[in-house]
Amino acid sequence: MTTTTLIANATLGILAAPLLTAGAAKLLVRTENLSWPYETGPLAAPRGPRLVGAGECAAAGAVVLLPNPLAGAVAVVAYGTLAVAAQRLRGHRCACFGAARLAAVGRAHVAANAGAAGVGAALVPVDGAVELPLRGLGLAAAAAALVGVLRRLDRRSAGTGAGDCAEPVRGVRVYVSENCPACRSLGSLLTRMEGTRRALVSTVVVREKESLPRALQGLGVPSAIALDSAGQVTCAPVSGIGDVKALVDQIVIGLDDLAHAR
Repeated sequence: MTTTTLIANATLGILAAPLLTAGAAKLLVRTENLSWPYETGPLAAPRGPRLVGAGECAAAGAVVLLPNPLAGAVAVVAYGTLAVAAQRLRGHRCACFGAARLAAVGRAHVAANAGAAGVGAALVPVDGAVELPLRGLGLAAAAAALVGVLRRLDRRSAGTGAGDCAEPVRGVRVYVSENCPACRSLGSLLTRMEGTRRALVSTVVVREKESLPRALQGLGVPSAIALDSAGQVTCAPVSGIGDVKALVDQIVIGLDDLAHAR
């Protein structure tokens, strides 16, 4: 076996890792906990995340099991499709890796997927036998490293949330956009809350050509900031349906709020 064949097999295993990790995350997490960007069509929740997750897992299996040039071609199609989707979803949260708290889709997502597609294209001309142990080793090592990075980023995002508020949360300002399915899902959750708490939540609709406040850059929508009794920001912003809802649940309701509600 040549060095080129060894490298190609290991690289194909590595390329399969993000597809398998992302697909499994979408299949294992309840759809209502995902910031899913599609509201209509065949990719709408709750079916959409399952379809995409199953497709990513199938693509990962094909990349590992098929001989070249088919394995490389599958990687090109899979990552090329993800690059196009990332370009269209820039500024939105995509549940790329399930419920992990990651930044909104941006240029880095597009570049990473396009780069992976390019690597797959470079492997298409490489011929040679399928070495499953080598591909499996590349898959396992890359998946373990990716999961470690995702967990670290998730903990870092969680550590900057409402739990670090210096003052009691007396209000929440929520930022949404008109073309955000996750924002509509969050709105449905908030309308079902008790009136007193709901009255302490204000909503700001961000237009397409407007940008979020500087403190919320990179978070996308829906996102929110906590306010103290004077209307000042009291802790780091949060984003995503789950974290925004958790922040709203931390609002401290005083006697004045109850009297006003009556």
